[in-house]
Order: sequence, then structure tokens, then C-alpha cells
Amino acid sequence: MKNKWINMLLIALMLSWATGFGQTWQELTTGTGYILFDISFPPGQNEVGYAVGMQYTYNANGVVIKTSDGGDTWTTLLGGSGNTLDGIEAIAFTSADTGFIAGWNNYFAKTTDGGTSWTTMTVGSGNWYFHDLDFWDANNGIAVVTLSAGSDAIYVTSDGGDTWTTATGISQNVQDVAYADASTLYAVGGDEKISKSTDGGLTWSQIYSGTPTYYFFGVDFIGDFGVVGGEDGKMFSTTDGGNNWSSYSTGYENLSGVHVFNSDSAYIGGTDENIYKTTDSGSNWTMEFNGSGSSHIYKIKYTQNKTGYACGSQGYIIRKSPPLTADFTADNTITCTGSTVNFTDLSTGATSWSWTFTGGTPSSSTDQNPSVVYNTPGIYDVSLTVSDGSGSETETKYNYITVLETPAQAGTPDGSDTVCTGNAYYYTTDAVQYAQSYDWELDPANAGTITWEDTLATLTAADNWTGDFTIKVRAANLCGDGTWSDNFEGTVFQSPSLFTVEGGGSYCLGGDGVEITLDGSETGISYELYLDGDPTGNTVDGTGSAISFGLITDEGYYTVYGSNGNCNQMMTDQVQVIILYPSLEPGDPTGPDTVCNNETSDYTSSGSDDADSYVWTLSPDTAGTITGNVLSATVEWNSDFSGTATVSIAGVNACGEGNPSTLDVEVGDIPVPVITGENEVCDNTSEDYSTEDNDGSTYTWEVTGGTITDGQGTSAVTVFWGEPGTGYLTVAEESDPGCSGSSEEFDVTIDNCTGIGEEKENSKLLV
Repeated sequence: MKNKWINMLLIALMLSWATGFGQTWQELTTGTGYILFDISFPPGQNEVGYAVGMQYTYNANGVVIKTSDGGDTWTTLLGGSGNTLDGIEAIAFTSADTGFIAGWNNYFAKTTDGGTSWTTMTVGSGNWYFHDLDFWDANNGIAVVTLSAGSDAIYVTSDGGDTWTTATGISQNVQDVAYADASTLYAVGGDEKISKSTDGGLTWSQIYSGTPTYYFFGVDFIGDFGVVGGEDGKMFSTTDGGNNWSSYSTGYENLSGVHVFNSDSAYIGGTDENIYKTTDSGSNWTMEFNGSGSSHIYKIKYTQNKTGYACGSQGYIIRKSPPLTADFTADNTITCTGSTVNFTDLSTGATSWSWTFTGGTPSSSTDQNPSVVYNTPGIYDVSLTVSDGSGSETETKYNYITVLETPAQAGTPDGSDTVCTGNAYYYTTDAVQYAQSYDWELDPANAGTITWEDTLATLTAADNWTGDFTIKVRAANLCGDGTWSDNFEGTVFQSPSLFTVEGGGSYCLGGDGVEITLDGSETGISYELYLDGDPTGNTVDGTGSAISFGLITDEGYYTVYGSNGNCNQMMTDQVQVIILYPSLEPGDPTGPDTVCNNETSDYTSSGSDDADSYVWTLSPDTAGTITGNVLSATVEWNSDFSGTATVSIAGVNACGEGNPSTLDVEVGDIPVPVITGENEVCDNTSEDYSTEDNDGSTYTWEVTGGTITDGQGTSAVTVFWGEPGTGYLTVAEESDPGCSGSSEEFDVTIDNCTGIGEEKENSKLLV
């Protein structure tokens, strides 16, 4: 079944070749026949690159080559034919000048001058050969090594390679390692094992294990999307950070080179120089490049402008030109009339350029990086169309260039022309075309301070200066300052002096209120009381000393304003008037609502939030005695009282006693039943006994020396007395509302009455 599936995939791939994937990859001349295991282009540029390798696959002479023209030509920096260098399998550059190479026999070296010179380094110990290097940024990187003991190790640096730390948790052969982000890395290798680190490579844990003795050769990740290449054309992909994997196979290739572009696109290549591509996160793969079959691809890398490189055996490097894109930038997007703007082309894959500059001189250009003069103020679009000879792309940046001229004169400011010392006032002006900023000026300066943000200014008048003042404003931009506006004229008047509002407070409902005063005043100033920001009409003329506004009854916050005809000045502080109320009803008393006289009952209440203390009462007074303790009370019920009584609790605060909460209690008498009936009876006879029959009461009889034969539960029973002797009878009565009492013991003499009747008859005869 597996072979059938593989054959079907191969047929599908062959059909994709037949549908005409163009050979967009170009083979480059490298000047070496060595196996090129790795390639690196420093970040931020597209021309300078390096490749490393060795003559054979095992501990052979190494080589380092460099290009400075995007791969058109290559020169040998180290090793190569006729020169001795340990085999090099890994290279990583972190900048245009700084890079690392590593390989066999514990060889590890660093350059800081773009490969002109190299300094060997010691990384770890017990190393045999390095076979992978990768850096996330200039500081953080990893190195993979096979130790002399045969196991593999990973070293981690966080200081640009100055020091290295041995990672923990690696328990597999490692062929390749890739960063997914700054903290997350994946390692693949022998037995088709995959390990993961989430702390920058310091610790690892295995997340997948496949077929023993089979290898995974290459891996690359961006975020949670990753691709792994292995033996027999196996392509593994994940979209959830390695929790789940999908697998595909071409059936025969060893796939070593992997490059992930984004969350759904990736390349994978290997045997026969074949490169496959997915654009749906690994769900489907198509042939990107059908190689000649003479080499093997080990790495696939891309430069900043999306130029692709793949390196492999026999000095093999192929290059894919970047896709045609149009983009540009300008050295100034905001400029002045008559100024020159220099444009820089950022396009990729372009061989010709066609620019359009609305409002510019020239209005069009075919230069790659033109310069344009703008003579008329305005906001203008710029458009660039690029071509590679077979297609074109256009980028238009709307409202891209803003051309300014010196702003026109600003309008006269608007605001209050009557100003009071120590107070703040706002002034505005209309916006001026092309203005980037505004300047405001107050004259004389000792009239106060003026601050502003664009067209809005704030004047804070000085405390001790009065007189006439002017305010003016002008607009400005990078082209210069506009003309000052006409002067706005105003006058500063002296504000009434500040005094402190005092008094206020609280009073009880129905009281006279509280007094509000001002601790001082000025003659010639009228002072008015304000409630919650509104005038009350309560006005007092200044006397030169403290003044009173009388007793105030309305609740709220009170302030005072003093006025001299020109300036109204709010006095210092405010006071509050609060009306207090007697305590709210506390929670209803809780406790028994049915009791018996001569008992004791407990009652409680949840109280009230506004009470300072509580008063418990019992009515009528004849019902008993109540003793209160804050929120609880105890009632001792009088023995001679029955009927309805009321337990009450009321809260007490500064304004007196509030309305009470009550509980009605039914108080019942404790019954004292009395038994009537024969107290001398014959044995084995029945007699009737009773007590007073009270409505609502139930009765429980108990007998000794006999048996109750009828009436149990009622006020009258029939007792069948037994053997001669003394019998006893008691009754317990439970009245409504549940009060219980028992009778005294009723003694009964039980006689043997046998023969008593005959003796009586004989007596009669004798008489």
C-alpha cells in the first residue's frame, strides 16, 4: 500500500513538471569542485555572501569562498585545492563583517573583517567535528557538534560568540537546527527524531521519534509552521509548533535543504538538485526546480531582496533572481518650494524604471534613482513602474510628498479682553495653511504667562499686575516663520483677595441649620454664596473683617464668590451642609413568637447602619421584663400574664430615637389540671376520671395499677383498675399556644371487693 501511495505522488509530481515549471534557477560558477555544505549572506544586504565545504564527505580538506556581486563571481578565502584547511561544514554571518565557520577536528574560527582574516576559537571540549551553525541575531546563536565520544552536543551563545554554554536534554544525533523565534528552536537528526527548545536552546526535550536508523537531514521554521526533510524523500510539516505532523514522500530522495518563507510557503531540496515548493503549509508540494541529477543540495538560503541560493556537491550553487517588485523611498517627504527631493529605488528584479512625479520637475524620469524639484506647494503622489523585460509592477504612494511654503499671516487671536489677576483664560486663532507649528507672544511679559499647543493658547494672569496687554500669534514650518497677527488687546483687573470659606457641617432634620462664614472680606466687594455651583442669591457686602451668611439649611456643597464689578473670584475652600436623620428602622426582632408565661426568651436584630445605640422595649409593661444588650435582648415573662405582647427595638443616633421594628408575641398560661373521680375502687372494675376541658388543649394521661380503656387525649378517661393495692393517675395538659402543665398525682385505693355483697344481704336478714 505504501509503495502504491508513493507511486501516485510521483505521478502527481511528474504531472506538475509537465505543466511547465520554468527553470528559474541559474547555476553559478564558484571556482571549486568541493562539496558546499553551507552558505550565508549577511543580513541587510544582497551582494556579499559566503559558502563553505570540503573535498569529500568525511574529514577532508576544506574551503571557504566569497562573492561580492550577488554570486556572479566567487573567490577562495581559505583552503581549497593546494591549501590545507580542516573540512568546513557550517557558516553563519551576523553582519557584513562578522561571521563564524566551523568543521572537522574541532575547527571553529571567527572573522570581524569580512573574511580577510580569521581567528580560531575554542568552543566547548571533547569535540570532533561541527556540522551546523545558526544565529538569531548578532548576540544569540547555536553550534552543533559531534563529540569524540560519538554523541552530539549543542552549544549556545548569548554574547555574539564570546562565550558558549553546553545545552542539556539532547539525546539524539543532530543534523540540523533552526530558530522559530528568539526563544524557540527545533533540532532534527538520527532515528527521525525531533527535539524542541523554548529557552533559546539551553534545554531540550524530544517531541517526535520516527523510523530507527533513518535520518532527518534538514529543518526550518517560522513561528509554528515548520518543515523537515529526510530520507526516502520524506517531507514532514507542522502548523502547531510540532504538536502534530503531516508527512509526504517522493520515495527516493534525501532532502537536506529547507527554507520556510512565511506561515504557508516553503522550499525543500536535496538529491538530484530537485527543489519542491508548498504554498499551503505543507498540504501539497509541487516541483519548483527539476535538477540535472548530478549534484545534491544541502542548504537553501535567501537574501534580503528575496534572491534565493542553493548550495551542494561539486561546488554547486544555483541562484534564483528575486521576484519583480516595485518600491521606493525619498530622503524628504516634507519639503519646501524650490527644494530637491532624492528618490531611491527599492525594487527587486527590475531592469528598467518609469517614474511619475505629480507637481515635480521633471514630472517623469527613467533613472533608477532620480532627483526632483518641487516649486508649488501642495501634497503630491509619486508612482514607479518597473520592468524586468517580461513583466512590470507598479507602486503608487498617494499623498507622499508634501511641499510647503512659508505660512501666511495668522488671524487675530480671539478670547476674553477682560482678565482678572491670578486666573487662566483661553485664546484661539484659525489654522494657517502649511503651518507645522505656532508661536504666541504676550506683551508685556509681566502681565502673566502664556502657553500654547498649536492654535490654542492659555494666558495665566499674574497675581500682582494690572493694566492693558496684547497677544499675537504667528504660524511656522520648516520653510520659515509667517508674519505676526494683528494684536489682540485686553485689560487685566485686580481680582478680589482670597479668603477662606468656613463653617458648614451637619444638623438634625428639623433643626435650625448650620452657619457658613468667610474668615475675612474687603470693603467694596460683594460676596455671594453658591450651592453646587449655582448662585443662591445670599449676598453679603464686605466689611473688612469676617462675614456670615447665616444659618443654612439646604444640603450640598457651598462656595463663595467675591465680585468687584470686573472680576469674580472664587474664595478658598468649600464647605458641605448635611442633614442628619434619626436612625432608620433596624432589622425586625427575631426569636420565639409563641411563649408561655413564667418563661425566659431571647431576641436579636440585625440593627441599622446609622444607629449609634439601641433601645429595646416590651409592651404592655405587665407582660414581663426586657433586658437589652445592643442587638440582643432577653425577656422574662410574668407568670400572671397571657395574651399578646410586643417586643420592639429602635436605633438611636445624634438625632434621637428612630422608628422601632416590632415582633408580636403570643403569651399563654401554663395549665394546672386537677383530676376528679373515685379514689376508692374495687379491683377489676372500671371508673371514669376527668379534668377541666379547656378549648384547644390536648391531654395525656398516665396510670399505674390500671389501664386506660377510653378517652386518652381528651379531658375525660375510663380506667380499668387491676389487682388490689394503690393506683396512681396523672394528666398533662398542653394548651394553645403550646404551654404545658401536669396535675398532682391522684391516688386510688383498689380493694378486693369479693363477698362484700353477700355480707350486706346477711346483715339485712338479721336486722
